Amino acid sequence: MSPIPRVTIGIAFRNPGKYFNLALKSVFSQTFADWELILVDDGSSDDSLALARSIKDPRVRVYSDGLTKRLNSRLNELVSLAQAPYFFRMDADDIMHQERLERQYAELVRRGSDTVIGSGAYSIDANSNIVGLRHSSPNHFVLGPARFIHPSVAAATEWFRRNPYSESFVYHRSQDIELWCRTESLSTFVNLREPLLYYREAGVFSFENYLGSQLGLIFLLQTQFSRPRLHYVAALLKCLGKIFVVSVFDALGKGESIVACRYQPLTPEQQRHADDGLARILSCRLPV
Repeated sequence: MSPIPRVTIGIAFRNPGKYFNLALKSVFSQTFADWELILVDDGSSDDSLALARSIKDPRVRVYSDGLTKRLNSRLNELVSLAQAPYFFRMDADDIMHQERLERQYAELVRRGSDTVIGSGAYSIDANSNIVGLRHSSPNHFVLGPARFIHPSVAAATEWFRRNPYSESFVYHRSQDIELWCRTESLSTFVNLREPLLYYREAGVFSFENYLGSQLGLIFLLQTQFSRPRLHYVAALLKCLGKIFVVSVFDALGKGESIVACRYQPLTPEQQRHADDGLARILSCRLPV
């Protein structure tokens, strides 16, 4: 019997296209090697399932039932399949920094079992060019918990099992926010400042996805908001105002201007560090 790994990386994928190869390369480029990778297909129609099945490494497990269940359900499925004591989120179109597992694992071991850890990220565009730096935020949502970049999150596997993602359709684009709000009083949220993810957000803006996220947040405000009514009204108006502004920008073909507000320019030193890390990932060969 193979020894139990210390870390499970879970990726649900549905038609990630050319980005999937880079996401997988970033796993095999990690400085921390005691991991298992679980890949769950969510009804892909491109060649991503074939790529997943072509990987020849005993640490990789691939599952496909031919169905499309959405990310909410697949995240819970990934957690149920995990063997390691710690579970790391990852999206099929993003890229992990080579030191992500090493850094976050060390922090998880050092802290309590109810700790959830995220990190900053390098923003990348549709062609995997690094366009900026997105710091994790120590601030709180209007609903409470710290702002995580969702695919940068890691926690004890048992934490995720005790606190599953909501599988309600209304949260299909905001399952992360709903989970953080629901578990804030039970957990310690930590955001590492350093960028441990290459986060694909520039050049891939979708107003439909944005609207889905905001509508989920509005529903969350209505069902879970426990602060004075004036705060609720202010939060609701803020969400509606953001939807209006973004819809206008999108109609004018300026949706990317909204995305650009999320990240900052890199200094020359930061750019060199980011480029070097990405180059090493690009040069990695998958065991296929």
